[in-house]
Amino acid sequence: MPPRAQQAELVKKAASGGKGPERRQLLDQKIDAARRAQAIYAMAFKRWKAVTDAWFAVELPLRDRLAAGLGQDSVLEVGIMLHHTYGVPVIRGSALKGLAAHYCDRVWGKKDPAFRLGEGSHTILFGTTDSSGYITFHDGWITPESLMGKNQGIVPDVMTPHHGPYYMSSDETAPTDFDDPNPVSFLSVAGTFRFAIECADMSEQGREWGRLALELLKQALTSWGAGGKTNAGYGRFAS
Repeated sequence: MPPRAQQAELVKKAASGGKGPERRQLLDQKIDAARRAQAIYAMAFKRWKAVTDAWFAVELPLRDRLAAGLGQDSVLEVGIMLHHTYGVPVIRGSALKGLAAHYCDRVWGKKDPAFRLGEGSHTILFGTTDSSGYITFHDGWITPESLMGKNQGIVPDVMTPHHGPYYMSSDETAPTDFDDPNPVSFLSVAGTFRFAIECADMSEQGREWGRLALELLKQALTSWGAGGKTNAGYGRFAS
C-alpha cells in the first residue's frame, strides 16, 4: 500500500474509535515530525529572537507540562496547538492576552482599581471592544532545545475520565464509584517558551507600559498557568 494510502487508513481507524496501536502510531508521528523540524525551526527561532530582543521578552520554563489546544478539531478526540509552518508547539498570542487581561482585572484590580476591566490602565494595556490597546501579545514560541531534550517537546500523556455516561447524558443519572475509567491518550508539551510583547509607543513612557505588561504576563503564567487542565497542575511556568 502506498504511504499516503497507509496514512489515510491509519487516520480512518483512529477516527472510528481506535484506542490501540493506530492511535498511538498517529501520536508518535506528531512527536517525530516536530523533532525532525528542529533544525529548520531553530533558524526561524533565531530570527524571531533577534526581532523580539528589541521589544520586551522573557523565556520561562514549564514546571510540569502544558495542555494547549485540547479543544481543537482532531481525529483523536483531543487536539494540540501547533505552529502552522513548523509543526511545533505554540501558545497563541490571543490566548496570552486573554490570560493577562483576566489576571489584571482579578488580581491587580483588587489592589488598584485602575487595573480593573474598563478602567484606565486596563484599557491602555488591552483596549476595549471599540479600540485596541497599546500592547501586542505575540505567540509564545518553544525553544529549539526543548524539542530535543529527554521528556521535552511534545510528549505522550493520558487522562482517565471516570464518569463518561454522567457527563454525556441528559438525564440525572448520578456518577458512582462503579463507573469504569476511560483512558484517553493525548499530547502535552514540556520545555521552555519565549514570550514577547510589543508596544505601539516606544517612548520612555511607552516602554514603561511594555515592561509593566511583561511583568503582568509573567505573573499570570506562573500563578494561573496557560492552556487547559490548569486545575490539575498543567500549564504553570517557573519564574
